[in-house]
Amino acid sequence: MSGRDTKTPMAVPLLLVPGTLCDVGVFEPMLAYLAPRVATVVDLSGFSSTADAAERLLDIAPPRFALLGFSLGGIVALEVAARAPDRVAGLALLGANAHPIPAEQHAARREAAAAVSAPGEHVREVLWPTYVGAARREDTALQDRIAAMADACAPGTLARQTELALSRADSRPRLPALAMPVLVLGGGEDAINPPAIQRAMADAIPGAALVLIPGAGHFALLEAPEACARAVAAWLARVDDQKF
Repeated sequence: MSGRDTKTPMAVPLLLVPGTLCDVGVFEPMLAYLAPRVATVVDLSGFSSTADAAERLLDIAPPRFALLGFSLGGIVALEVAARAPDRVAGLALLGANAHPIPAEQHAARREAAAAVSAPGEHVREVLWPTYVGAARREDTALQDRIAAMADACAPGTLARQTELALSRADSRPRLPALAMPVLVLGGGEDAINPPAIQRAMADAIPGAALVLIPGAGHFALLEAPEACARAVAAWLARVDDQKF
C-alpha cells in the first residue's frame, strides 16, 4: 500500500481499489485534479477471493474511511461495504458491476486467463477495443500506459484476479441497504460494464449519485480524469459533510 500526505486533516481518509491488472497509475491522473487528502491504494494482486481481499482491506483500513473501487476494485468495495457498513463513510463505484458471473462461464474464464502469458500484449491485441471509447481507440500513448500497468503485475496476477472475480457474491440484493453517500460513475461508452448496469445500480441504492461521462469507455479514469475528479470531489464533499 502507498500513501500521500494531506493538507485537509479533517477529511475522511480515502481508500482506492484498482481494477484487474491495474495499480496506482490508474488513479494518478484523477488524483492530480483533487484536493490533497490521505489517499491509500490497496493492492489486489495477491488475492484470489473477494472475501479474502475484503477482510484484508478491513484489517489495514482506518476505523472509518471513504472507499472508491474501479472495475474489479468496485466489486471488492461492494463486499467491504456489505461486511462493514458502519466503517465505510462513503462508497464510489467506478465502472463496477454488482452482478455475479454465471457458474457456466467460470471454466471458460479460467481457461482464457491461463492462456495469457504476456498481459500487456493481451491488452493491446484482445482487450483494447473494449477498454476505451471510440474516440480514443487510436490513442497509442493511452494504450501503452494501460499495457505497461498490466506488464508490471507479478506473474500469475491475472489468474488470481480472475478467481477473485469469479468468487464474488451477487451484490444486487445488498444495494438497497447502502446508507452512506454513494457515487456510481461510468463511461458513456463502457463496453465491459455498460451504462445500463450503472443506471440499475444507482437506481437500487437510496440517494446514489449517477454520473456517466460522454465518450468515455471502461477506463474513464484515464480517458477523462478531470471529469472523473469533478464527480469524485462532489461525492467526497458529501462524505466529509456527514455528522458522525
